[in-house]
Amino acid sequence: MTSATILEELPPVFSTQTYQQAAGVCPSSASRRLRSLSDRGLVSKLRRATWSNLTVDLPSSRSLMVDSERLLIGMWRSGWEVELEAVYGDCPRRICGLTALGMSRVPLVSGFEISVAHAKAVDTSAFGFISRRETAHTVTLDAEQITEHTWVSSPARAVLECAQHAQRYPRYDEHIGRMIVNAFDVCSPDEVQEVAMNLRWRAGRRRLASIAHGLSESDFGQEAGFMADPGWAQLAPKANRGDTTIYLGPFPGHGTNPVGGWVDTDRRVVWSRTPEALAETIST
Repeated sequence: MTSATILEELPPVFSTQTYQQAAGVCPSSASRRLRSLSDRGLVSKLRRATWSNLTVDLPSSRSLMVDSERLLIGMWRSGWEVELEAVYGDCPRRICGLTALGMSRVPLVSGFEISVAHAKAVDTSAFGFISRRETAHTVTLDAEQITEHTWVSSPARAVLECAQHAQRYPRYDEHIGRMIVNAFDVCSPDEVQEVAMNLRWRAGRRRLASIAHGLSESDFGQEAGFMADPGWAQLAPKANRGDTTIYLGPFPGHGTNPVGGWVDTDRRVVWSRTPEALAETIST
């Protein structure tokens, strides 16, 4: 069997070891053959010991989906699943953060981000996506399964993730603020509250409540007719005893001093800009 014929039997992304086993050769011979196939334009090296098979087509999105209705999420593509399978095999993973928020139809542009259990997280920069770590029991919590091994954060969890881990997401306050004041049918405050209780996250609730409160109370927001569900501000009407000061962003140590914009004293949330400035930004 020729090297090219072997490739036709391999998946779109495969490891050097997989090729070695299929060809029945030693590791050094497999590496030499793959370098030769790369020179011929039949494979492309993605990272150490991982190759893209250019001789086969990607599977269709519909064939990979557990529920074909989820094809409507738009941002997901079958190439991601192929890469995730190559990196994680059958280990459960969850599309999260801004990626999941965009899949919930919040208008934004974002890179691809997934979360896996601590022991399974590896450097995925060669594939062009970010890999986050979390405990194994929370990976599929408050998430919807879209393929055999991949989940996506529910809309409520995606909103809360962005607010809880705000330092990861520049301009998250604009995306979430725009969602809240324009009453996008993404999720309800009650749904976010339930997720927050499941994950025991309070900082994210305080940031969400502060954004909603600040925008609703701003003169610009009132003149623009912002329609924020009062339930968002009630996610955390005030800080609890023992709650430390948190930041809406940017964050101390990230090159910008966040103090000086506005302080939500009830919730102990420090803004880097005023609610008026945020309201003007999200209205454009």
